[in-house]
This record gives sequence, C-alpha cells and structure tokens, in this order.
Amino acid sequence: MILGIGVDIVHLPRITSLVTRRGRLPLAKRILSLKELDEFNQRFPIEHLAIDQQVKYLGSRWCIKEAVYKALYPIHKLEWKQVTVGKDQGKPILHVHNGKAYGIKRSHVSLSHDGEYAISQVVLEG
Repeated sequence: MILGIGVDIVHLPRITSLVTRRGRLPLAKRILSLKELDEFNQRFPIEHLAIDQQVKYLGSRWCIKEAVYKALYPIHKLEWKQVTVGKDQGKPILHVHNGKAYGIKRSHVSLSHDGEYAISQVVLEG
C-alpha cells in the first residue's frame, strides 16, 4: 500500500545564496542529520573549497527531505533531521528515524540534477 508520494525541486542558486549569507555550517547543521553532517564535514573539510559540490550536496538533501515531508503530510510532520539520505551503489536511499511508527515499510527515492536544478521524487510504502 502506498502511504504517500512526494516531489520537490530546488533551484541551487537559492542554496548558494543561503550559504553565502549564513555560511555553510549553519545551513548544514539545520538540515542534515548527524550522520549526514559527519559525511559532509569529511567530504568538505575546508569551507571555501568545492563550493559548487557543497551546494549540490546540501541542495540534494534539502530536495529529498522536502519530498519525504510532502509524502507524509498532513498525517505526520517530519523535521529535517528525522530523514537521513545515504547511498547504495550510487543510488540514494532513505532512512526515516522511527519510520515504522509512521507506517513506513519501504521507501523509494529518485534524484536528478540538471544545471541549476535538483529534483526528487519519493514513494513511501506501508
């Protein structure tokens, strides 16, 4: 049974603007789970290097988490850090903290980038 479907699109220059105004770490700490924040800090130990890759990482996580939120809303209202995005052979995978309590048995996520945009779709099964 499908619990919900969510889709989101992010204009990456918007994420660049947030990083420029507030810094990368405040944004990262706000939206990333502890596991993701660890990975982010390992991949990007120096703030001013690989800015485009940092924005792509943060924008992708933002996009996927918004899609998860939309898939469960209005029954459940998740917070950013309740969703962890990982990879399995390059494909994004989801872990929703306490997901069984929300009825989630399986999740499917697709992410795509094109120029200044990232788009994701999430299907949650119960």
